[in-house]
Amino acid sequence: MILSFNGYGQVDSAIINIPPTQNSILISEINASKAVSINVGLNMTMRGFNRFILEDEYAQINLRSMRNNFNTLPVWDTNQFTTNFIGHPYHGSIYFNSARTNGFNFYESILFNLGGSLMWEYLMETKPPSRNDLGATIFGGTALGEISYRLSDLFIDNRKTGPERFGREFLAGLMSPARFITRLTTGEVWKSQSMKGNHLSTYPHMVEFYMGIKSFEEINSERNITRFTVGTDIEYGDIIGTDAQMPYEWFRFGGEVEFGSNYFHLTQINSIGPLLRKDLYQTSDGLATAGLFQHFNYYNINPANDDRVTSKLYFSETASIGPGLVYQQWKGFSITQIGIYLGGIILGASISDHLEIGDRDYNYGSGFSLKLNSSVQWKERLLITISSESYLLFSWKGLDDYDILKEMSIKEIDFLNVQGDKSRAKLHLLELNMRYILNESAHFFVRTRQFYRNTSYDYFPKMVYQSEDLLFGIGLFV
Repeated sequence: MILSFNGYGQVDSAIINIPPTQNSILISEINASKAVSINVGLNMTMRGFNRFILEDEYAQINLRSMRNNFNTLPVWDTNQFTTNFIGHPYHGSIYFNSARTNGFNFYESILFNLGGSLMWEYLMETKPPSRNDLGATIFGGTALGEISYRLSDLFIDNRKTGPERFGREFLAGLMSPARFITRLTTGEVWKSQSMKGNHLSTYPHMVEFYMGIKSFEEINSERNITRFTVGTDIEYGDIIGTDAQMPYEWFRFGGEVEFGSNYFHLTQINSIGPLLRKDLYQTSDGLATAGLFQHFNYYNINPANDDRVTSKLYFSETASIGPGLVYQQWKGFSITQIGIYLGGIILGASISDHLEIGDRDYNYGSGFSLKLNSSVQWKERLLITISSESYLLFSWKGLDDYDILKEMSIKEIDFLNVQGDKSRAKLHLLELNMRYILNESAHFFVRTRQFYRNTSYDYFPKMVYQSEDLLFGIGLFV
C-alpha cells in the first residue's frame, strides 16, 4: 500500500485502495499523531531549555518526581502573574493549534490542549501539579488558540511566491507556531499551488494598529507618568446578521504594550468570542442577537518599576463563560450598537496588598463579571464608544498567619496550596473612546479610562485603589 499526501497534510484517498471508513480512520490517526508529536516535542524542548540552559531546579525531573506528582493532588502554585496568566495560556494555544491545524474541530482540539497540559504538569516538573496552570492552559489556551488559528488562516496563500510568500508564512507562523511546524513538515511552506490552501472560509475582518502617548495618574497621589503606547484592536466576522455555525466565527481581540526608558511592558490582553450564537429578531432598522460567550481578560497596569502595593493593578479573567446580548440599530446617518455580557469566572486573579509567597503577590479566585458596551457611529466619520467592566472575585481558601511562611522551606511553600488572602475583590473599569476617521486607512483618537479596585480582607483592613489614564494618538486600519 502506498500513502500519498495532498497539500493539506491529509492522505489522498483516491490513491489508497481501502474502504472509505477505514480511510477516514487512517487520516484521523495520522493527523492525531502529528498533533501529539508537536505537543510532545514542544514540552520536551521547553523542559530541555529550562534544565540545561536556565538550569532551573524544577526541571531536574526523574522517575521519582513523576511518581510523586501522580500521587499528589493539584495545588495553587506560587509563580509570577505573567507566567501563570499569559505564559500558560500562550503555551496552551500552541497545544490547541497543533490539533486545529491538523484537521480537528474546536471541541476536539480541547482534548489535545488537555493532554499537553497534563503531560507538562505531571511529567515535566519536579514541583506538584498546579490546578491554576491546568485551568489557564486549557481555558485560556483554547481562547487564544482559536483566535490565533483563525488569524493565521488569513495570511495563508499557497499561490504567492517570493518576498510576499515569505512575509505571509512568517506572519502566519508568528500567529500559530504549530501551524508553521505542520506546514514545514508537509512542504507547504515553500510549495506553490493553484489553491490558496486556507482551512476556513473568508470572513470580514478589521485590523487596527494604534500608537500614542499615554498619561497615567493615581488618584490622591502626585505621581503622573507618561509613556509611549502601541496596541491593536481586531474584529473578526460579523456579530450581527448571521447565525454562527461554529465557535468564534465572530470575535474581538486587543492588546497593548507600553515603552519607556529601559522599559517594555505588556499591559493588557482582551478577547471575547461566542461558543454559540443566534439572531433573535430583526426589524427594518434593528437586529438583536444572543449567545454564550467565552471571555479572556488580562490587565497588568504597572506605571512604575517599584512601589508594588500602590502602583500596580493586576487582574485576570482567564477562564470565564456566560450569556450575552447585542442589539444594533441603524437610522439615517448613524449606527448604534449596545452589548451586555455576563460572565461566570471559573479562574481569575487579583493583586494582593499583603501576600508574598514565592514569586506570587496576588490572589486566585472565582466569581462574576458584567460588561456593558455601547457605540455610536455618525456619517462614517465620528465613532464614540463607552464601555464598562465590573468584576467580583472571591478567594475563599486563604492564609491567615503570614508568620508561618518565615519558618517554611521552599518545598513546603510549594505544597502550601492556598489561593492567597481570604478576600473579595471588586474591580471597575470605565472607558470613553472617541475616533475621528480621516479616511479608510487612518484616524485620530483620544481615550480616557478610570480604574477602581476595592478589596475586602477577612484578616486585614479594606484597601481601595484608583487611577486614570489618558491616551491620544493615531490609528491605522490594515
